[in-house]
Amino acid sequence: MTYKTTTLTDFVGTSSPTFIGTTQIDGYVKGRPVVLSRLKNGTLRPSVGTTLPTSMGTGVVRGVMDGNVLIDIVSFNEDYVWENADGSDIFDAEEKVKMLNHALSLSLDGIRSTFDRIYKSEVTGVLPPSMQAKLDAFIPEISDRTLSMSFSPNVIGMNTPITYKVIARPKLSPYERREQRALEVSQAKAMADALLENEATPSNIQDELDEMFGNDGEF
Repeated sequence: MTYKTTTLTDFVGTSSPTFIGTTQIDGYVKGRPVVLSRLKNGTLRPSVGTTLPTSMGTGVVRGVMDGNVLIDIVSFNEDYVWENADGSDIFDAEEKVKMLNHALSLSLDGIRSTFDRIYKSEVTGVLPPSMQAKLDAFIPEISDRTLSMSFSPNVIGMNTPITYKVIARPKLSPYERREQRALEVSQAKAMADALLENEATPSNIQDELDEMFGNDGEF
């Protein structure tokens, strides 16, 4: 499913649980029902290319992997200081980024090694094309400043680009369409009856109701 980009400024949330088919939606973007993408910690997922602040400096979102953001640190926070657990060493931002980047590289190398061990052909000594394609799709390209991070929900502002997917409305069978139409008519008539009981139905509303149901003034 294709992901699209929006901001919270253009998003309208639902006030109560709302389903499209069997999918519970978060709200609407330009009138279309959507589910907002989230990271594994629940934070809304920023789109690729979004600039975000980190404690180590400013980063640009490169992608998402395993529910975390892949982000390239493009400028360092000169005031950043990190001390290891036993207090034996202190790192600045550039050193900490290098450390985390190395850990990410080792993790990706481990994934490649696992694929090779399990799926490599004993005849050709390489992965079958189908498995190589899956590995290539899963392993992202990274730079020497790419980190895998989670973010607090507070980092997502009203104008932060975020991703979402549109939920298609299910196609109804002729029977389901008739049932839905009958329900809509029943609800409209109930509303009309309530208005008439108050004896204060504005003439323009009454005219519209009569035109909708083809009434001669009686329900």
